[in-house]
Amino acid sequence: MSTLYELQEEYRNIYDMPAQGEIDEQTFSDCLEGICFDEQLETKAEGYAKVIRMLEYDADTAKAEAARLSSRRSSFENNAQRMRERLYTAMKITGREKFKTPLFSFNNQATAEKVVVDDINALQSNDDYWKPRKWDESELDKSKIKEALQSGQNINGAHLEKGESLRIR
Repeated sequence: MSTLYELQEEYRNIYDMPAQGEIDEQTFSDCLEGICFDEQLETKAEGYAKVIRMLEYDADTAKAEAARLSSRRSSFENNAQRMRERLYTAMKITGREKFKTPLFSFNNQATAEKVVVDDINALQSNDDYWKPRKWDESELDKSKIKEALQSGQNINGAHLEKGESLRIR
């Protein structure tokens, strides 16, 4: 049995014969009747349809598995974050800011200052702290606000906050 590509080429070659003057109309008709293109094409089409259905099923299965694994990853990340917060709190309560074990080093470390927006409406009136986005929208430019606050400016609706986080090495 021929491949689908071979069937296409064979049909195209036979179809082009009369136009190129290679055979007469009667010989051409007899040639087409003698070849069972339709039956071969239907058989090939059925095989293709089976493979297509299998691939679509596999794609759906992979999509469902990706969603399941994404949910599982999220669960792991949330559990790790809760445990990190509990350990951080325990270290703060007991006054142990830093210690080592044979496998790890633990310390509560200061994080960089971050901008905390208290009242976005108070920031609406100052165009200096907004950057344009697509479709006539604007986005708060926290880096400009941070620079202004660090240089000593007072900005209504925002302030800088230093934090701490647990570092495990």
